[in-house]
Amino acid sequence: MTPAAQRRRIPWLPLTVAGLYAWAFAAAPERAWQALLVGARIFASVGLIIVAVFGLAGLIQVWLDRERVTRLLGREGGIRALLLAALFGTLLIGPSYVIFPLLKTVREQGARWAVLGIVLAAWAVKIPMIPLEMEFLGWRFSLSRSLLTLAFAFPIGLLLEAALEFRRKG
Repeated sequence: MTPAAQRRRIPWLPLTVAGLYAWAFAAAPERAWQALLVGARIFASVGLIIVAVFGLAGLIQVWLDRERVTRLLGREGGIRALLLAALFGTLLIGPSYVIFPLLKTVREQGARWAVLGIVLAAWAVKIPMIPLEMEFLGWRFSLSRSLLTLAFAFPIGLLLEAALEFRRKG
């Protein structure tokens, strides 16, 4: 998307939320205030994390030059890029509002679409959480789910990339 198109893009989500709050205040002002306070409390709890993630994304853009990211995680990286994506995906822990901005930054630095798809698919494994999963669901389930998730992460990433490239060419 061009910078001019980004400036013209309508912020539909904030406008929708503002409209819903306006409707809520008209319908039931006391419940709308309660909802606004809950929303503000949630926003405050994740606000510092979001600021830290955007700071980290800025550091990635400055510290990791585009050539290095392209060499490691772009087409030049070959199978190694896909394996690194699976490894990073299994090591990442955190909510989507942390992962998505980081992946966007890595993509802008030259990572291929398959890498992003594999990271997101492998993110479901979360190696640090496997002992907890085993405790509640058993080692057979945990191991089977983890291996199947990783096995399907590669086709998912490659199919995602093929679909996006087909759309771009078509």
